[in-house]
Amino acid sequence: DKYHVGQRISITLDIKPRNLSGTLMAVHGRQDYLILQLVDGRVEFGVDNGAGPITASFIPTDKHYLCDGEFHTIQVVKSNNFVTLSVDGEFSEPGIGVGGVSSTDTKDPLYIGGLPEESFAKRGVLTTEQFAGCMRYVELDSKPQSLAQARVFGQVTLNTCPTI
Repeated sequence: DKYHVGQRISITLDIKPRNLSGTLMAVHGRQDYLILQLVDGRVEFGVDNGAGPITASFIPTDKHYLCDGEFHTIQVVKSNNFVTLSVDGEFSEPGIGVGGVSSTDTKDPLYIGGLPEESFAKRGVLTTEQFAGCMRYVELDSKPQSLAQARVFGQVTLNTCPTI
């Protein structure tokens, strides 16, 4: 399944991570990409429209902030060459890219919770860790997504969140 990001996308996720690093969502094209990932407790959102990376980072005061056993809401918006990121309603510094290049031309599948090994070397990937934890809500462009309809790879359990 091919996923095209285009000029604008908004994403909302509710997550309860068990690890400090892991890919939350990613889609690549030949050169362009959109990737949302946890990297050592930070939330990193990166987009490339073909003119270089545009990034926004949420860096909590405690790197274990997201691994507290509670759900956290992550919201990102990519609009043309502008990206925003918020965690639990707290916005980070927005990212602004080169003007005039506004479409993120992706064609690969949209991966949620991890990447296949052949994607580890792709642009923008800061962690090869798969997301470990729970995801209870995924929304793309204000439309809730049913993960029950998704193709599942790896150790994924749907419709439950074990407390470990």
